[in-house]
Amino acid sequence: MFARFALATAAVAAASAPVTMRYKIEQKIESKVDLSEFGQGEQVENQTLTWHVTISYTDSAGGRVVHAVLDSLRMEGGMIPVPQPSIDSAKGTTYHGFLDGEWRLKSLTSSKSTLLGSQFENALRLLHPSIPRGAKAGASWTDTLDTPTKNTQADLKARAVRTITMGGTESFQGSQATRLDVAMVSSVSGTLETPGGQAQMKGGGPGTATYYITADGHFVGGNSSSKTDALVTIATAPGPIPVKTTTTTTVSVIKP
Repeated sequence: MFARFALATAAVAAASAPVTMRYKIEQKIESKVDLSEFGQGEQVENQTLTWHVTISYTDSAGGRVVHAVLDSLRMEGGMIPVPQPSIDSAKGTTYHGFLDGEWRLKSLTSSKSTLLGSQFENALRLLHPSIPRGAKAGASWTDTLDTPTKNTQADLKARAVRTITMGGTESFQGSQATRLDVAMVSSVSGTLETPGGQAQMKGGGPGTATYYITADGHFVGGNSSSKTDALVTIATAPGPIPVKTTTTTTVSVIKP
């Protein structure tokens, strides 16, 4: 009897043991700011951000507990370089959340608030597309993803309405995974702090993504691309400033 009890206890422990994944997330952002109102024409800014994150998933009633640690980040480009202390302050930020039975990420909180840490939080939310129970190849569904940003430079509310279609199983980076094809429409509004004072921003645009999910529900990589057309209004400017932003994101698993 003791042997059977020991085996059962070991099985429960194995089932509830955390699964740990490490990811590399690379974002490339191109911004085109039309300063014709100021007689300066279009200004183009390119920036690349590379994040390394460790995420553990622990089975819990009705879903999984998510624990993520931002291990490192690197930034390249940009008209106004981000100071190194701001980059360093984001390292080590931890995030806690919960994935419900359909893999919706809920109640995500962070250990501290930093400029880049809040930007990464939005990328973290994108790694977890919803999947209805029992979904099979060919199934399609819609979800809504809110990604607010609040820090010393911005107070923005963003929303993406995503239509997700489940594809078949295929090989991806050495693993068998199910492909999810995503079409989305996003909107954003709020305030920005600029050298000319506080600005109002409003806009939106389309996007697409392809995600790969293993049979046990773990994200093993993918890519996305989105475009945003926005108008930025500053009281001291002669008129609204058009801003076009293209963001491409690539996610891959860091293997041991």
